[in-house]
Amino acid sequence: MSSLELAKGQNVPWPHAGALLEVAGSSVAGCDVSVLLVDEGRRAASSGDFVFSDAPAAPGATLEPGTPARVRLDLAAIPARVHAALCLISVDAHRPPLGDLPQITAVLRSDDGAERARFALAGLTSEHAVVAVEVYRRGAGWKLRAIGQGYDGGLAQALSEHGLEVDQAPAGPPPPPPPGTADGERLLRQASAIFEDAARSTAGLRSSVDYADRRRDEALAAIVADPRLRSGPAHQQAAAAAEGEHADLVRRARERHDDDLRQLSAELGDYEARLPAAMAPWTSSAWRGWRPPALPAPAVRVGDLHVAEAPWLRLPMLLGLPLPRALWIDTATGPGGVAVRNVRSLVTRLLAAYPAGGLEVLVIDLGRALAPALTPLAQPGSRVMTTPAATSAAAAREVLDALVRRVDLVQMARSGNAMDALDGDRADRLLVVHDFPTAFDDAAVGRVRHLVDEGPSAGVQVLLTGEHSPVLDGSPLVSTLFRESLRLPLEPDDHIADAWTGTSWRFTPDLGPDDAGMLDGVLRSAAGTG
Repeated sequence: MSSLELAKGQNVPWPHAGALLEVAGSSVAGCDVSVLLVDEGRRAASSGDFVFSDAPAAPGATLEPGTPARVRLDLAAIPARVHAALCLISVDAHRPPLGDLPQITAVLRSDDGAERARFALAGLTSEHAVVAVEVYRRGAGWKLRAIGQGYDGGLAQALSEHGLEVDQAPAGPPPPPPPGTADGERLLRQASAIFEDAARSTAGLRSSVDYADRRRDEALAAIVADPRLRSGPAHQQAAAAAEGEHADLVRRARERHDDDLRQLSAELGDYEARLPAAMAPWTSSAWRGWRPPALPAPAVRVGDLHVAEAPWLRLPMLLGLPLPRALWIDTATGPGGVAVRNVRSLVTRLLAAYPAGGLEVLVIDLGRALAPALTPLAQPGSRVMTTPAATSAAAAREVLDALVRRVDLVQMARSGNAMDALDGDRADRLLVVHDFPTAFDDAAVGRVRHLVDEGPSAGVQVLLTGEHSPVLDGSPLVSTLFRESLRLPLEPDDHIADAWTGTSWRFTPDLGPDDAGMLDGVLRSAAGTG
């Protein structure tokens, strides 16, 4: 059965052994998913029939963690007394109602992971909870019905109307997050939700195309095996029918995928218009007349991702700040000039993520290829580069030793609850090492490794460039460091697989805007010299 677009109230047979409910849409990160098992009178026997975050399992129903959470049903394991599983979507009472959010779609998959049906929850207004769909018994089998029944009173009202006392519902909303963190966390959750929706829609398209290919191949094999259809008009008619069915299945799958991506494109346009400069595209108004922000950004953009089926839809690749892992720009995939552009762009974005004076940059450039690109940071009076780029082995040792001491000092101050001992110096550090490990001895490599391992906990972040091939023939220490860093290729269309569906994404590195002067202006503003 190919995926169906359900209308409100529509019901269809569900011949599968299980069901998986997902929620699609840019707002799903703020939504909760749950399931209520009810009898023929649509009443739950007890709170044990309600599956939600604090009680994630009941016979035949499991809440799977993730963003968003997903409900999985094992229909054979649902007790005979249960007539239907009601799948609910809700938001906390203190949040805007579902009708104020971008449209949410309930996606139903069979136990093999293939998308079978979807139901767009249109027309919602002031509801804080909605029964999206139900999977219910019909004779010896099961059916699926699109419900779309909402409750202004939220989850508590929905549970009460199905036989549970309100005090059996989950506790009230959690306390609000600390000031200054809510917007950043929301931006990251929304980016993750858009990315997951795109990944799952693409995986669904590929699964549907594979299914269509298998059906066509099986049909053509059956034609060849049938003596009556091996030649002549009957053969041509049967083959044409098989090809026609294949084309129709693929067309419908691509139409669904295109609809998904059009919606995601609209959501992405609205999303990117709200991003701070460090996370925004270079064409964003956030970069015009840029000045250091009052609050740090939650993440930095390091490139864009797209799939082969939709090269026009570019999703931002965002990394949370401070960086928990070293970044390694693999210069084996691009010429040195491209690597310098990439480093300059990433340094600019990292500085744009911090308030004035919040990030100090230290550079080791033994080949003297990178330092000229960061000249705007190295002017007299700079609050960003207070130490010139290290272009000799002796100067590199001094930089590394100073950073190691900094890490040790911060760790001691934190463990002794004596952060005031830092004399007000709370700025994070960014170490940029160009063409690593060329000309580095074992001692210097060891210091870099120490900073990569211990630096993040002390506000020290590391950005390395270097070729992949020498690493493979180098020391085990360097090889391990390469594997444990987050590798950023310079070659456009290099592949990165997501963790949700295994979809292969094509990565485009961030080389900065076409106007080099724009970056100079941002760097001078960050340094306080322009």
